[in-house]
Amino acid sequence: MKNKILIAAVAVIGLASVAYAAFSQVLTINGTGTATGSWDVKITAIALQSSTGTTNASAPTYNATSATFSTNLQYPGATATYRVTVTNNGTIPAKLGTIDGLATANAASPTYITYAIAGVTANTTTLAANGGTNTIDVTVTWDSASSPSTVGETKTATLDFNYAQDTTP
Repeated sequence: MKNKILIAAVAVIGLASVAYAAFSQVLTINGTGTATGSWDVKITAIALQSSTGTTNASAPTYNATSATFSTNLQYPGATATYRVTVTNNGTIPAKLGTIDGLATANAASPTYITYAIAGVTANTTTLAANGGTNTIDVTVTWDSASSPSTVGETKTATLDFNYAQDTTP
């Protein structure tokens, strides 16, 4: 009986050493990967959609994915809405990550004039490759409940629409 246990123990040790040797070998994988694509996401147009009680201090300016608005509002309740068109002429699909500058602009004086965004949602809105477009409505409003001592106010805002590669499957 002792001999059978000894033989079984030697067999188990032998199998364990063969298994260890099989799993401890170095595995080398060789190959080449290539990724191609072009990134070309930018603002292609800004157009005034509607306005009440405004005189434009200057037309909105833009480059790449940054736009600056400087609208002269004449009285409380005045408003202007601009449509920003962002186009993806690249071959890589994009997703809107963040919109920077909105909170900073709204916190600046005069605080009764605010900017708002509609038409897109950060971290959700996608932009198809090869000509896909997003339209973003930027509205500047003078709070109708305010009673400032001046007539005619201009508030400038620079908004950055930060797009990144859309990796959603």
